[in-house]
Amino acid sequence: MEFTNLITDLYKYNTGYLIKHITPMDKSRLFVRPQHNLNPIIWILGHVVVSRASMVEMLGDEVDMTAYSQLFGTGSKPLNDPSEYPHIDEIMGKLGRLGARLTRLLDEGGEALLNRQVWGAYDSIGKYVVNGYIHETYHIGQITYLINMIEKMNSARTSLKLATKKRNGTGKLLLDSLKSVLTVK
Repeated sequence: MEFTNLITDLYKYNTGYLIKHITPMDKSRLFVRPQHNLNPIIWILGHVVVSRASMVEMLGDEVDMTAYSQLFGTGSKPLNDPSEYPHIDEIMGKLGRLGARLTRLLDEGGEALLNRQVWGAYDSIGKYVVNGYIHETYHIGQITYLINMIEKMNSARTSLKLATKKRNGTGKLLLDSLKSVLTVK
């Protein structure tokens, strides 16, 4: 197996993973920010798309990502208004199309393409592509963390609502038993 096939399989896996985990999500959860200074899932996903576009450009195809770079590029700030973002279907579509272009370019270029020298932080295209994969996977880890965190938050809210509805005869929460455990004497 050529190294380019391995790399394209890894990028395909990332695309499939994101489709599997983001497509069924309640879309309002894409905008949850765990803290005011942290990025929501929609921003991280858009950033992955911008990063993937830079890989495609580095391999020789032109990509116009000006609007996306302003929204999702390194150093940009997440927006608080969800209506200012492109629709999730558009973002996911771009991710898939860029992945297909990346795969095609790597397949066409083969091993010789990976060894080609370039300017910048890395001395070869292969090192750029592998670093791009590592960068993308790092952000997919962030997305996974946020998905799990949001699910736990929603589960905790649901449990609290149920516990609040279950009151004993004196009107105290059944959770009062926790108070005795947590009270320091």
